[in-house]
Amino acid sequence: MGDEIKRDVIVIGASAGGVEAFSFLLEHLPADLPAAVGMTLHRSPVFPSILPDVLNRNAKLRCCEPKQGAPFAPGHAYVAPPDHHMLVREGLVRIERGPKHHHSRPAIDPLFQSVAVEYGSRVIGVLLTGNLSDGVAGLIAIKNHGGLCLTQDPADAPYPSMPQHALAFDHVDVVFRLRTLPNVLQALVAGERVARARVIAGLPEQRA
Repeated sequence: MGDEIKRDVIVIGASAGGVEAFSFLLEHLPADLPAAVGMTLHRSPVFPSILPDVLNRNAKLRCCEPKQGAPFAPGHAYVAPPDHHMLVREGLVRIERGPKHHHSRPAIDPLFQSVAVEYGSRVIGVLLTGNLSDGVAGLIAIKNHGGLCLTQDPADAPYPSMPQHALAFDHVDVVFRLRTLPNVLQALVAGERVARARVIAGLPEQRA
């Protein structure tokens, strides 16, 4: 049986190795996913923005770089544009060119922290491959507001530093290998218990 907790907001952060990880996820999540998906990837502020075209090549759940004030709606994926942080306030996407976080703009923490305040227990925060520790403070904010925190198994991540920092500094609910993440997310959005998501993730060493 499910938790009967509404989980309809997914936020995902990645750095090095993230294009491949995001592409895999969008290819394997359904187009009618009953959750809004926000994604932040550390990226260059200089080069032309072709990231949505790359991510959408094989995507079922298609993504876009949202405009200021776009609705943050289920069945859509939004990726932070270059040189701007992406946040969500009052159900709308906010694009801000604020200070860099962890030497990055866009950064993961601003998105995670904004949805934690906005949506509380409805949030699933996911940290993928990458260097340094961006996203950890955001996961802690999500946990403090009642949401769930997931991180990629460092052994499965091409760049394991961000997952390692998450495991060191936060109480992570589910550790996953990338190939299992689409099924883990769909189960949690459907209201399955965290224990069931851990079974789907297939890492028996996780805490109950």
